[in-house]
Amino acid sequence: MSLPRPVVQNRTYMVTRRCAERRFYLRPCPEVEQAFLFCLAVAAQRYGIVVCWVCVLSNHYHLGIRDVRGNYPEFLQFFHSLLARCLNVHLSRWENLWSSEQSGVLHLGDPAAVFDKMVYSLTNPVKAQLVDKVVHWPGINSLSFQLRGRPVVVKRPHWFFDKNGEMPDEVELRFARPPEFAELSQEEWAKRICTAVALEEQKAAELRTKTNGRIVGRKSILRQSPFSCPKTSTERRGLRPRVASRNKWRRIELLKANKGFLRSYRTAYERRRSGGVEVEFPTAYERRRSGGVEVEFPYGTYQLMKLKLVCCQQGPPLQ
Repeated sequence: MSLPRPVVQNRTYMVTRRCAERRFYLRPCPEVEQAFLFCLAVAAQRYGIVVCWVCVLSNHYHLGIRDVRGNYPEFLQFFHSLLARCLNVHLSRWENLWSSEQSGVLHLGDPAAVFDKMVYSLTNPVKAQLVDKVVHWPGINSLSFQLRGRPVVVKRPHWFFDKNGEMPDEVELRFARPPEFAELSQEEWAKRICTAVALEEQKAAELRTKTNGRIVGRKSILRQSPFSCPKTSTERRGLRPRVASRNKWRRIELLKANKGFLRSYRTAYERRRSGGVEVEFPTAYERRRSGGVEVEFPYGTYQLMKLKLVCCQQGPPLQ
């Protein structure tokens, strides 16, 4: 079982999710693009999630979100479940679409981390030597929508959803600027993104020249079978970071906050297992008669709180 993590309002995250067995179930095609964007927009509207950026590769995706209400686990569960069922119909399959490992959810602790991970996500096809320019990626990439500041309108996939059901005929998905950069104008914001993206494209080109490498190319990507997978291996059992910050001291502060949450959570959990008693009683009879004292879990406890099994401390959001 994974360690609990605090779920706090108004945090910015980068979410990563891989397909089962690294299969190309998200391979670029009109049906996949329509299903992904529609399900993402519906889930974001339902749970009040602000979508900042997204890049979908053939076997995984990167998503930047602002968790306004502090309910991103419910958002991810609904989004992944809805999209998996939708794509399974498209692919005529029944098994798990997503990998059995948990979604990667990285708390971005400062503006530099937010910008770095956004650029990393948007340029992922270039870094993987799939295309030479981000605009050449045939799949979903929010770069052009972020630069223009315009939303994308997606129609309901008719091949999955009932036309008489509760799903809307079409939805609008807007890629909001992260609040850490609210002071910039649209022109300044677009210029900053373009400069960073161009630098990563240049680095990838220099690496190809140095190693005599080649890009895969749009045509080869579109010809791939959705049931195939990369021939290269991937690292396993490595570190799974939960926070990101370019500033060393800010990173230490975030890690200490997480450790403090885990320590408080474990203490409250053990007290609850022992009957919720926080004081010593001379005899077992007096302990049973007292009924114990209700244990408060630390602020940010999510699942147990949603199930109304425990009460939580009230406090300001952890930053």
